[in-house]
Amino acid sequence: MHVIAVASQKGGVGKTTISLNLGLALGRAGNRALILELDAQGSLGLSLGLADRARPGVAELLTGAERLESVLLRTREPELQVLTVGRVDPTTVAGFEDALARGPVLPSVLARLSPDFDIVVVDCPAGLGKVTTRALEVATHALLPLQAEPLALRSVGQLLAVIDRVRAEKNPHLSLLGMVLSMFDRQVSASLDVAETLWTKFPDGIILDTVIPRDEAFLEASLRGAPLLLMQKRPPPLARVFDQLANDVLVRLDPTSPDDDDGPISLLL
Repeated sequence: MHVIAVASQKGGVGKTTISLNLGLALGRAGNRALILELDAQGSLGLSLGLADRARPGVAELLTGAERLESVLLRTREPELQVLTVGRVDPTTVAGFEDALARGPVLPSVLARLSPDFDIVVVDCPAGLGKVTTRALEVATHALLPLQAEPLALRSVGQLLAVIDRVRAEKNPHLSLLGMVLSMFDRQVSASLDVAETLWTKFPDGIILDTVIPRDEAFLEASLRGAPLLLMQKRPPPLARVFDQLANDVLVRLDPTSPDDDDGPISLLL
């Protein structure tokens, strides 16, 4: 089972949007996928139209109040399930994070999920705190959304340093799946400059081919409580970008796939 920690140093980069829509796209591609929310703010549940702290989830697993089977949420996509953060009282966030970061529950849950899922997409909280670090310690891969703005360039080194430290001290099997440029606006020169810098400074393969543009459709989908693909009967063309991202991810997860052969294909059998 592949466990992809979606992590960023700052909030507002589209991390939850990417986690939600990528998970759906992976499920639509035939993978048994789970979106696992570790952010105490509960943004994923809100993006799915759930009332604030309406459903039990990770928090209840930590306390033993619920069984794993009872907190997994099924979706319209048969191959996709969701596990939200649960009912985390704002006054007890610190305790929740300590229990999640130091206790055995997270690796135990992932071990129990392994027979039933191919890919788990972990929506981490913003920042490089204890919960994100814990997620990296139990993940197989890290996916880093980077907002197309100058401040994002300053955080790249810190993100990579955390991954290197986790790999050296806790999880030698952790791999950098790549960085995905988000909130890209080709009409803004600063956004273009950031994209050019990332594509030229980093080795081939670190920056994913798929670029997530800045678009009001993402905000509208969040307000409607639905992934972009399910926002209306005829999805906006922008929804296809996550199919492209899912394809990028799958190719990197299985680099030996025969589909990687980009040579000519004969029409005749």
